[in-house]
Amino acid sequence: MAFEILFDCERMKYPHTGLYHFCKQLSKALVTTHPGSQYSLTFYVPPSEDNFLGSQYRYMIQKSSHKFLRPKTAGFDLWHSTYQGSNYYPVNKHVKKILTIHDLNFLHDETKSLAKKKQYLGRVQRMIDRSDYLSVISSYTLQCLQENLNIVNKPVEIIYNGCNKPDAAAVFQKPSFINSDIPYILSIGTITRKKNFHTLPSLLVGNDFNLVIAGITQDKEYLSSIVKQAEKLGVANRLILPGAISENEKWWLLENMLAFAFPSIAEGFGLPVIEAMYMGKPVLLSTHTCLPETGGDAAYYFPSFEAEAMQQTLLHALQHYQQNPQQAQKIKDRAAFFSWDASAKKYWDLYAKLLNNS
Repeated sequence: MAFEILFDCERMKYPHTGLYHFCKQLSKALVTTHPGSQYSLTFYVPPSEDNFLGSQYRYMIQKSSHKFLRPKTAGFDLWHSTYQGSNYYPVNKHVKKILTIHDLNFLHDETKSLAKKKQYLGRVQRMIDRSDYLSVISSYTLQCLQENLNIVNKPVEIIYNGCNKPDAAAVFQKPSFINSDIPYILSIGTITRKKNFHTLPSLLVGNDFNLVIAGITQDKEYLSSIVKQAEKLGVANRLILPGAISENEKWWLLENMLAFAFPSIAEGFGLPVIEAMYMGKPVLLSTHTCLPETGGDAAYYFPSFEAEAMQQTLLHALQHYQQNPQQAQKIKDRAAFFSWDASAKKYWDLYAKLLNNS
């Protein structure tokens, strides 16, 4: 008989997010690297993603009632939860549980009170206590857990995310919001304070570049502050805020950008960073949280968020990139270090370890 594994893709109900792409890409890689008939996979998905891998695979549909009644786990041997704040974690003690923890970014959220942060930490701790094994997506995330939560008696493994890649047959089309040939700096991410996007308009001072910040808006007030900062610097006419973009638009933007800038102060991994590096273009990052671990020595780093320091970093990055033809390949090689197939194989090894020792 095969071991029955349920892979939690419930977060795919939020498209255009890092968790959506984590679930989708890792699911595809788990299927590709499936080790054999001794393991059977079922995907726990929101209704919008039923059959997202094809009708030949098995799915359990997420329902809102599952928050209270919990999904039925009879017949499953292992549940892999892909989100540390899940409302759907099974209570069945006979089911082995793996919990993937991406980050503790709420600790960096200045809008949350100390009491609220403690509440969130308590929730993650309860998830950890009910888990048999933990996986984290970066050494930085593991460090955060060790500093803020009790994981002494829990086995934990670092399994990096892979690099998302465009479809080999895709033909990228220029987005309608790009109506000129002016070089542009690109950033992609949910519009929220932790992304630190309001620092980016300063990069437009002293040049004729445009700035594109693409992503869904989680904080409308913060979006307004980005626009106000651009107006203050006199560069608002060169700021482009298209909102959520399609995959095709994303890859066109990445392929044709001058540089990618990501000044985030709270990340567990930074999937957009690796996507940008895949194109071999200059990538400018903050030195906060996991980003130096992700970008390695192939990225350029803002020493601070002072306008002049950021402008100097951009100037240095563009000059260094242009003067060193080998730099593009170095950047691509860094992206190639991260592979979804390699990640999936590590998860299969983890599944086997848990199931065969039960």
